[in-house]
Amino acid sequence: MHPARRPAGARRNGPMNHPALLSFACGFASLSLEILWVRLYGFTKSSTPVAFGFVLAAYLLGIALGASLGARACRRATTDAQLWRWSLAALLVSAALSPLLPALFGALTSAHVQNPLVDIFVIGLASAILSFVFPIAHHLGTRHFADRQGQRFALVYTANVSGAALGPLVTGYVLLDTLSVQQCFLLLGAAQAAAAAALALAVRQQRAVLVGVAALLAGSMAIAAQSLEPHRLVRSLTPKQPVPKTVVENRHGIVTIFPGELGDDVVYGGNVYDGRTNLDPQRNTNGLERPLLMAALHPEPKRVLMVGLSIGTWLAIVREFPGVETIDVVEINPGYVQAAQAYPAQAAAMRDPRVNVVIDDARRWLRHRPERKYDMVIMNTTLHWRSNASLLLSSEFLRLIRSHMAPGAVLTFNATSSGDAFLTAARVFPHAYRYRNFVYAADFDFRPRKDAPRTREVYANLRLDGQPFFTPGSAAIDVFMRIPFLTVDLAQNAAGRRFEEVTDYNMITEFKYGRKLYFWPDLFSF
Repeated sequence: MHPARRPAGARRNGPMNHPALLSFACGFASLSLEILWVRLYGFTKSSTPVAFGFVLAAYLLGIALGASLGARACRRATTDAQLWRWSLAALLVSAALSPLLPALFGALTSAHVQNPLVDIFVIGLASAILSFVFPIAHHLGTRHFADRQGQRFALVYTANVSGAALGPLVTGYVLLDTLSVQQCFLLLGAAQAAAAAALALAVRQQRAVLVGVAALLAGSMAIAAQSLEPHRLVRSLTPKQPVPKTVVENRHGIVTIFPGELGDDVVYGGNVYDGRTNLDPQRNTNGLERPLLMAALHPEPKRVLMVGLSIGTWLAIVREFPGVETIDVVEINPGYVQAAQAYPAQAAAMRDPRVNVVIDDARRWLRHRPERKYDMVIMNTTLHWRSNASLLLSSEFLRLIRSHMAPGAVLTFNATSSGDAFLTAARVFPHAYRYRNFVYAADFDFRPRKDAPRTREVYANLRLDGQPFFTPGSAAIDVFMRIPFLTVDLAQNAAGRRFEEVTDYNMITEFKYGRKLYFWPDLFSF
């Protein structure tokens, strides 16, 4: 038989090259689901950086297993029709499991099951089913073209890579910016079901059954995406009770707000504490003495830079500092701006004509504006072990901040008690001291200003929305002023190890000394 001639009964792939379309659909769905699993699992693990590596490992294990089973199916199948039925059935199973596996993961998390083996199984299963189809698509696309196998293989492979490249772009930049992660899982499930139906019609394999099942799946998921509470999955993954009253999801992350007493709500970003809405120094549930100290350390901060908005509580305080003329706030996640609108004092602060809120990466924004100089820099940084936190604590970034500080300027940032971040600041600035868990740094020794008579006067005269910030005779002023500065040497002497400098390249606060994903007891949690 001529090598290019197809055996009797073999179907022509046609001008649309159906195996290539099957390969494209699998690539698109597989990488899109991986993006969603990184978001979901990372949120569950409090934005720990090694969460990405865990998902990648579990996903690759699933791909290896699924591809192995797909290769075995190619050897066992006797006809193309059989391979098409298996591959389209796998696509439908993946469509059904796309929203069901995240729901199972959420239920296990709610039940405090944090077993790495269970998590690997759930995440790996999501990738294994789609990767089962990949070798079948190559087999179908090349087996009847002996004289053009390289060309046909390249076509099917290119289709898969194109889908794998397009999927993360569409999912990461479009879907996650407009839909909740739960809705994205449902939409991808519906898309896979629709793709299975279209291919079943195109290749004429079990059309009635496959198309009927696919249409039922796609329709059910589309209805569920519209009717279900869109943040139900995220609410099931939060560690606190009661469940969050507000959830804001976008491509930058997930912001959750939990109800508190007397309007003192608690804000979480990426499932990690990120601030409170309290503006009462008497209650002081959120350490208001830390941003307030900056009013004592600089007599007239005309130009202020704030890196990180959170819910806007600190902005509401800082704009009341005497002498403030402009405040640039650089926040990477617009979800905080959206969430802050529900709180009058914070929303009013953002409407202040002196305030300029910018949605951007702080490092990029500052590099593009080398001429900007500030009298005061306040960095509302997150926990030092979170993903990308070291890029705000590194010596490179602190030197960039220092280049934007005017003579006599003062910097403060939340080191979240990291000794490594404290040491890094002490190596970049001649003077760096810790107050509570915050680090304050400048080119001069500013410590005497904390205890100066002017500080008590500044605190007593501070107002919020026209009303005194401290009640007359408040003991809180004395409490705030008695808190001492701590030198890096004293902090080092009290530590159990030597502090190390944080850089963009070692990222030690995230990895070397970062938070673990699991502990040994987790292996026995079921």
